[in-house]
Amino acid sequence: MKRCLCALLAACLMLPLAGCWNYRGLNEMTIVAGMAIDEADDGQYLMTFEVMDLSQPTKTEGPNSNLVFAKGGSILEAIRNAKRQLASKLYFGNMQIMVISHQVAEREGLDAVLDFALRDSEMRETMELVVSREETARAILSNDEKISGAVSYDISRIIREDAKVTGSVFSAQFYRIYDDSRTPGINVVLPVFYLAPEPDSDKKHVEAYGCAVFKGSLLAGFFSAEETKYLLMVNGLLTGGVLTFYVPEITKNNITLEIKKVDSSMSYENNDGKIAMKLSVKINAYFAEFPHNKNEGNHPVLDQVERSAENLVREELQSVIKKLQTQYQSDALGMGRLIYRTNLPLWRQISGRWNEMYQTLPVDVTVKIHLANTAMVRES
Repeated sequence: MKRCLCALLAACLMLPLAGCWNYRGLNEMTIVAGMAIDEADDGQYLMTFEVMDLSQPTKTEGPNSNLVFAKGGSILEAIRNAKRQLASKLYFGNMQIMVISHQVAEREGLDAVLDFALRDSEMRETMELVVSREETARAILSNDEKISGAVSYDISRIIREDAKVTGSVFSAQFYRIYDDSRTPGINVVLPVFYLAPEPDSDKKHVEAYGCAVFKGSLLAGFFSAEETKYLLMVNGLLTGGVLTFYVPEITKNNITLEIKKVDSSMSYENNDGKIAMKLSVKINAYFAEFPHNKNEGNHPVLDQVERSAENLVREELQSVIKKLQTQYQSDALGMGRLIYRTNLPLWRQISGRWNEMYQTLPVDVTVKIHLANTAMVRES
């Protein structure tokens, strides 16, 4: 009897291993690489879907993409309305990015977008959310200049590699955005893209613009690509990039340092309810360009270069922090979150007036730069 029960149980356990219960072939799916969300003139959502074209041979040129447009009173309704023009249902399991127009971000905010994306069973939580600096979000996906066959895949790769190369754009995956939007004392930061004109040509290409900072769910303003580098530096997300500055006492040319490592820490002092923040940034770098005059000495004036670079970084950090505090009133650096996580009783005392306190919060910035080597292969 026991052997019969064991055999029956083994047979039942093998049933789920037989294959996928909801298997669909590629010819039965319309694979979405990315989508854009705009607001139509009648107040409805105007959606643009970049879908992969698998009808053409891909051995020589690789897959290409097409655009599909649809409208609806909600995001889901617009997606379902797209089926009217497609033989197969849209498939979002491989979608890399979602682009929203700055108008949608300013007027409606992120709540509807986050709610839909995190409820949908096909969409990945690691998908990137991007803000368009153009008049519409669909303009980003409509660009014809593609590298990989789909603009969405190009943008995804730019974001993924940027922090260790140029440091000009944030990575904002949906699960991180949701976490920041639900955590007290921090505001959301999203990457921004636009269409950059090419020299002596009418063509434009997709390029990272910087980042967009939010206050609550609504867009508060933008930072340039250069300013974004210092936001990444504070958040400990910068793993590469360059610093370019001019020291006329040493050389008539610009000096460029390549960043190898950034360590940042934030702390605060509480004196009878008066909060003061301290920000410390340590950078390891080496010379990338240092065309100095040999008559001025055979060895670089390392101390002077380090001090000049430290002054540059300190001034830029102070400028970015002041802009966040006074112009955008957005705690994108998570100063309030630091207090919330380390001293909950104090946070409960000040949380009701934190937005007001934050605008005049003193922040002491300390920068230390260490030049690891001169990166000189040969001395001529």
